[in-house]
Amino acid sequence: MRSGLEFYIDGFSADGLFGFRILISWISILVLLWCIALSVLVWRANSKSHENRFMSVLLVCEGVKASFLLSAGILYTRKYEWLQDILWYWTIDVFFVAHITSIILYLCIPIYYRLERLSFMHKPFFKKHAWYLAPILGISIWLMIFRLEEFYVSDAAWVVCVEGSAPFLDMWFGNHQQWMDEAVTQIGTCQSSFASTITTQPPGLWLIALGSPFVSLMALLFIRSSIKSHLSGDNPDINKSLTSRSLYIGFLGKVIGLLFWVSILVFVSVLHGSQVTFVDEIIWRYGGEQNFVERLKFFLWIFSLIVTPAAIAFEAMMFVHATLKDTVFGIDNNLRKTFTTAVFTGIGLVAFIVGSEAMESILGYGMAGGVLVGLGLLVIRRPILNMLDNTSNRLIPSTHTPEERAYLDAYETAMEDSIITAEERKLLDTVAATFGLNDKIVKMLEDEYNSTIEQED
Repeated sequence: MRSGLEFYIDGFSADGLFGFRILISWISILVLLWCIALSVLVWRANSKSHENRFMSVLLVCEGVKASFLLSAGILYTRKYEWLQDILWYWTIDVFFVAHITSIILYLCIPIYYRLERLSFMHKPFFKKHAWYLAPILGISIWLMIFRLEEFYVSDAAWVVCVEGSAPFLDMWFGNHQQWMDEAVTQIGTCQSSFASTITTQPPGLWLIALGSPFVSLMALLFIRSSIKSHLSGDNPDINKSLTSRSLYIGFLGKVIGLLFWVSILVFVSVLHGSQVTFVDEIIWRYGGEQNFVERLKFFLWIFSLIVTPAAIAFEAMMFVHATLKDTVFGIDNNLRKTFTTAVFTGIGLVAFIVGSEAMESILGYGMAGGVLVGLGLLVIRRPILNMLDNTSNRLIPSTHTPEERAYLDAYETAMEDSIITAEERKLLDTVAATFGLNDKIVKMLEDEYNSTIEQED
């Protein structure tokens, strides 16, 4: 049996896209933790608000949905099958309960954000109970359907390969099926040693996963309708258009990301000649026919897996900005920094993989391409970061209370000569004390102003 070390060595090899899939798994775990942390932040900001509770539950569900590859990066080998037995409950049961619950929560948006045509749903009674009834209903629906043939993953097996030999099957659970033999036959003679799983692919589970983007689109239309009715004067319940704007951008970003994911799957399916599943991934990765088309399908399939965690992370960021921009000082500045860092890191990761694959095809040594791309990104790092900063400023504009704006005006006047004298500092301290601004807020305001001036220079 392959050890854990051998699993990671193989995963980070050139044939394994330098650990792209494992890194996506780890990133999905970070997105899960990020969403849970944001959920706690939203809940603690105003635990009595039904809207905050609704958003908090939705963030947890979205985080779980982002972590669908959690088990793929944690000792995914036959030697540690006992660990995969445990993680399987998360991969299937918890994941699809979160999917169903989030769909229900999307449909509850008119309860918390008033729509003129669905105003009958915008009632205090519904607000009070919908946020916790949704997960209860989601769990109940899953318990009713998960044993049905259309939704039940009944059979799974390890495909075991020893380099130079024919692959063989080692059943994980369920019964041996003919399609398993067909998958093994397509691999041919093992080009390397590995152990990976193949499972049944129930159409009902694919329906839930692929249907989520379209329900998200419905939620997007709900928010858009609410904003339009507010701007026309028909919806007085929304008195802060920026909050609605952040929610709208969050949903819009996620919908675009998920529709992009669906588009990649459709393109790969057309290229493949039939619907693709996780079984095809093993054939592309380890099959004997390693031509350009097979590698392209393998790369696009793996690349598609990062789209969902990225889209959900963006959605969570915008949701938190919408919910906390008026209650947690500096949340917009912190979210902008997080967005810029995450996007730049993601660009570097994908560029490294693409450069490595291109150089592997040309010279047979992929690492050289990754190094060249990395050096190139370092050279143009500043323009890229400036572009990302401008984008983040548009997505998450700074918002300040009247007191904070008054202090910024005073600080801007004092900084006309780029020097704060002792007398000016005393005056600024007096202004801060008058408006009830503590030292932490003052420092963040001054840092924000200084960074803006540096970017302009």
